[in-house]
This record gives sequence, C-alpha cells and structure tokens, in this order.
Amino acid sequence: MELDVDSVIPIPTGYRPPAQGWPNAMRPTLGDIPRKSEPQRGSAHRGGSHAARGATALRHYFRFPIATSATFDWNAQMKALSLLLLGWWSVANAAPPVVSNIRASQRPGTKLVDIYYDLSDADGDLQLVQLAASSDAGLTYGLPCVSLSGHIGANISAGTNRKITWNAGADWNGNWVPQCRVRVTAHDGTTPPAPPGMAYIPGGPFQMGDNLDGMGDAMPVRNVQVDTFFMDKTEVSKELWQSVQTWGNANGYSIGGGSAFGVGHPAQSITWYDMVKWCNARSQKEGLTPCYYTDLAQTVVYTSGNVNVENTMVKWTVNGYRLPTEAEWEKAARGGATGLRYPWGDSITTSNANYGYNAGATTTTVSSYPANAYGLYDMAGNIWEWTWDWYSGSYYGSPESLTNPHGPVSGSNRLLRGGYWGSGAYYCRAGCRADSSDPSNSYGYIGFRSVRR
Repeated sequence: MELDVDSVIPIPTGYRPPAQGWPNAMRPTLGDIPRKSEPQRGSAHRGGSHAARGATALRHYFRFPIATSATFDWNAQMKALSLLLLGWWSVANAAPPVVSNIRASQRPGTKLVDIYYDLSDADGDLQLVQLAASSDAGLTYGLPCVSLSGHIGANISAGTNRKITWNAGADWNGNWVPQCRVRVTAHDGTTPPAPPGMAYIPGGPFQMGDNLDGMGDAMPVRNVQVDTFFMDKTEVSKELWQSVQTWGNANGYSIGGGSAFGVGHPAQSITWYDMVKWCNARSQKEGLTPCYYTDLAQTVVYTSGNVNVENTMVKWTVNGYRLPTEAEWEKAARGGATGLRYPWGDSITTSNANYGYNAGATTTTVSSYPANAYGLYDMAGNIWEWTWDWYSGSYYGSPESLTNPHGPVSGSNRLLRGGYWGSGAYYCRAGCRADSSDPSNSYGYIGFRSVRR
C-alpha cells in the first residue's frame, strides 16, 4: 500500500485497501478516522527493590496500518496497545512512569499526525519522552521521525492528553509500506531502555515454584536470584522467525522448520536445536555476540546439526539472544508477583488467555490478550514455550539452583512452560513444568521467545 504525503486526496468512506500481508485483525475500513478506540490492553508494574537507586522507563506500542496510496491516514481503532514497564531499582520503592491511552490521527487536509497519550508518575519525576516508528511491523525502528513538537523530549511532566505532533510530510514523503508501529517511551533516567520488542526484567530474588495445588516438581518453594535481562514481549512470530531464518541460511547456518496458523501468529513446528541456532543467527544478524558454541573454549559458533550444547558452552553474560532458562522464564511470567497461580492472580478466564480451546484449535496473534506486569504477552496459554533447561524433578531443590541457575547438565527432554491453546487451566500456571519434549522433535503447539542481556 503506497503512502504519498506530497498530496492529500480524500478517500471515500468505506474504502478498503488490499488486504495482502495484513493480519485479519488489522484490516480497517478507512475514510472515517478518527474512530472510537477499542478497549486497551496492558498493565503497569510496581514493586521490587535493590541496593542501588535506579530509574524507570516505559514503552507503549501503538500498532497501525498506513492507510492508502493517497494519504497518511492512521487507524486509531487498532488493537494491541502494549504497556511495557522496563523496570527500576530503588531503596525507597520508587514508582515507575506509566504511559497509556495512546491515540493517533491525521489532521484533515494536512500532513500532520497528532499522537495523544497519558503520562503518570507517582514520584513526580520529569520524563524523557521519545517517539520511534517502524515500517516493518516492529522488526526495526528506523523510520525517520524527527520533525516533532509538543510533549516530546526532556523534562516532560505527567498529565493527561499529552500531545506530540509529527510532521510526516517533512520526514517521510512518497513511501510505500504495508504496516507500521509507533512507540512512545517515557524514561526517567538510569534504567537501560529495552531493545525494540523486548521488556526489561529487573534482577533480584523471586519466589520460584508454589505449593498451592500439590504439584510435586514445583516444590519446594524457594527464593532464586536471577540477574537483570531483557525478554521478547511476545512469542517469536512467524514473520520474525522467517526473517532471521532466511538471513541465517544465507550466512552459514542450517535452520529448518517454522510454520504458523496465520500472519502475526507465533512460529511453531520447530525443534529445540533450530531455536538455539536461530538465536545465534539473530545475534549475528544484529551485530551481537552469539551465546551458543559447540566447544568448551567457546570459539566455534553453533550453526548446524543437532548438538547438545552444554551449559559450559554458553556465553551467558554476552549481549546475544538465547532461550530463557527455566528460572528466567518463571521470574518473567510472574511479573513481580509472589505466590499466585497465574501472572495476574489465582483464577483464569477466557479474557486472560487462549487456553482450553476457547479460540478453537489454533493460536491467536501475538499480544491478543492483556500483558502481565512486565509487559509480556501470552505467558499463559497460546503456545507452549521451550526453555533452555533439561527437565529434572529434583534439580530445584539443590543449592546450585538458587543463583542464576542454568538447569541440570544433562537429561532427555528440554523443559516447556506456559501451556498452549488446548491446555486446561492447570497447565497454564506460572509454576507448571512440562517434561515431555524431545529436543529433536518439532510440534505444532510449541514455540518460544528469546532473552538477552
């Protein structure tokens, strides 16, 4: 769909642009913008403390298709506003900023785009507010977005209906793009901003496991220390999987598998080994240091074959992508909460997650359900997620499991977390552990998400 901001030509109400390449949920009827926004999804996180004074940052995503070949028309009715708290440390239990209620529309007859948002901060800190835009559905954020005015930049105070005006005609004339995302970020100083599409997970101890319903391998409940990391906000989508897979296979990798139920759905039918190689390829594609190697000296990057990479063959502290450890996954899923069955509370309904076939025998598009307090989607249901660890029913009672645990040194099955679209409520619990997955097999109900430092 062509975007031409050199001129503004009226579009008949009800016009629908070609739907090729759009998810079904993102096919707008154009010509009557702005429209009433749909209920928003997202949440803010508050909690945790650490010995150093820190800061908070929040990302709020607004997904929209660029509208037609003749205008710069944005659809304010799109779903999936995702509130992403990047985290903070504070001795005084400082509160994070919260960005919410994003709306965007083009001023009639102009090339100006008005973006409204609400900004709150219980501490009253002035914020650094930034705007970024993506022309490839969030894979990268390189679209020029510099002709900005209003509540943007440093020293922005909290309030409702904060307004940014983007002169799109000055920045982005005569372009073609099928789908865009814009990101509004509020940052109060010291917490590192998360990479695009990822959430900041603050380091520190958390209560792993539970004894609520007698799950034997979720006990004993213990305090586990995990360092700070970033995690993909959503399960890896089909589009992201294919982008990295294509690059990897053209650059010395052998990465197979990968399918999905539709555009914007999580990638599935992938072996654990291919997921690990994919993480290395994603790292090298972005100029980062790969995590996985096939030798103890950590010099030979894992690129092909089914290699049981050992814990000692992983560069755990570099900036590349990798699978989350089981402990990292559970810390992220709990979103800072303690002792709950699910990321949001002790009960689950069809408004919380895709489980129990409530959406049919299929995944839903990533971020279709509300995020948890860290800004992570589908940590319960939709598709099982493979983690790094070998399964063991007793490892988490051992002393070595209490500080940045990497799991047992060997095993038969790699561990799954989170449940899938057909799971009962029991398997969607934050503490539930599934051990039935041979890493050399691929399944239509297993996907993954990645983490990095």
